[in-house]
Amino acid sequence: MSGNGRLGWPPPPPVPPRGPFPPGAAAGVPPGRALPGRAEAPPGEHGLAGLRGTGLRAAVLEVFRSFTDELPRAATRDQAAPLAASIAGAHAAARVTRGGSMLSAADQDRLARALLDEQFGLGPLQPYADDDDIENLDLNGPGIVWARRRGGRKTREDPIAASNEDLIALVRTWGVRDTQTRREFSEARPLLNGGLGSMVRLSAVMSVTPDVHVSVRFHRLTQVTLAGLAAPPSLAISPVLSPELAHFLEACVRAHLNILVTGGVDAGKTTLLRALCAAIDPGERVATLESDRELFLDLLGQHLDVVPFEARQANSEGAGAIDLHDLIPQALRMNPRRIIVGEVRDQEIRPMLEAMNSGQEGSMATLHANSAAEVFGRILMLAQRGQMAMSSDAIHLAIGLSRPIVVHIRKDRDGTARYISEVIEVLPPADGIQPSRNRVFAPGIDGRAVPAHSLSPETMGALIDAGLNPGVLTGSLR
Repeated sequence: MSGNGRLGWPPPPPVPPRGPFPPGAAAGVPPGRALPGRAEAPPGEHGLAGLRGTGLRAAVLEVFRSFTDELPRAATRDQAAPLAASIAGAHAAARVTRGGSMLSAADQDRLARALLDEQFGLGPLQPYADDDDIENLDLNGPGIVWARRRGGRKTREDPIAASNEDLIALVRTWGVRDTQTRREFSEARPLLNGGLGSMVRLSAVMSVTPDVHVSVRFHRLTQVTLAGLAAPPSLAISPVLSPELAHFLEACVRAHLNILVTGGVDAGKTTLLRALCAAIDPGERVATLESDRELFLDLLGQHLDVVPFEARQANSEGAGAIDLHDLIPQALRMNPRRIIVGEVRDQEIRPMLEAMNSGQEGSMATLHANSAAEVFGRILMLAQRGQMAMSSDAIHLAIGLSRPIVVHIRKDRDGTARYISEVIEVLPPADGIQPSRNRVFAPGIDGRAVPAHSLSPETMGALIDAGLNPGVLTGSLR
């Protein structure tokens, strides 16, 4: 990167956005307002009066072109705060001198915060990262921004970029500076996925869509436990699982059983996986393997001994790629007590099976599936898509021999609640090709998991040794 600042200033000047609507406007839906049938964004959210949206973005870019040597000299955000306020005031004065409108004190404060966010945070994403009410942010080009908030509410927000070019520059900055392994974003590599170091997952596309599209997920439930999911502190949040099931899953973790979390998109798989990981002894050495970093176990403070691996994409010449299959042998040489694979899509199938059959019992992973019973067909489908050189019978045998506990989590239709619906115990194939399965918890009347069947003697013995109270399989703790 060039320039004096961390972001490689000066950046390119903003370009007017495409389309017939002014920045931040779409037909019939103004920024800061909810979709029809949804609640309106309350005052104090991101639809603020004054300097905002593309105007605020243009001011930030102008300031950094004029003061490229100033903010980068400060080592921390707190140290830079007085300087940012002074620069914002100087910019406001220069604006009036040029015949522009006067900035209010609130506008200058907003500009100073935006300058600090640009230098020390995620730029225009930072206010959304700081807002605990926002779970997801979707940018359909530079001018259309949708926020998904807690409770499933969807609101229109101000644009964070002035043009596609500006948005591309932002994504490139995040891909280079904030991801653990460098992510390129260009016409040669128009797809970018990565975990930013501030508990944020970023996905972006260009060239294959008319405009640049960016989706951002903010991981809010990071310090989470199974007990906390069973008894959330807020009455506005429904329990994800029962205390009996929480006790059962904690015993599964302590017994070093392999666990596979399944569910649909945005069902809460990663949050549940973090809660399962919280039950791991803090002193255990854990290796995480992820194509795109999302767990951040090494940053949460609950685990003292973590080796976080992340796959590396090839450069524009097609060299330098390191996939999870390459990382499995290296991870095993790092002496982990257990391996967490993270999200399994296609290329991650083989590393997941290797981790669960490597002798490091207690591996965990997440997988998209519509039900726990569909996990076997889903794994075969992903293995074929990932061009895995194993027969269906061999894959089924590998799944069965790893004997995972499959935990399925769902999201209700309006997106206001997430809950575990079923748990199955997977066993080696018996009479057929597919692994045997034992439905330990099944959906009750309300769809939530209730005890349904006992465990195999081998698994039951391991869980009792790990502290399981058998009463959970009859619906109550004794």
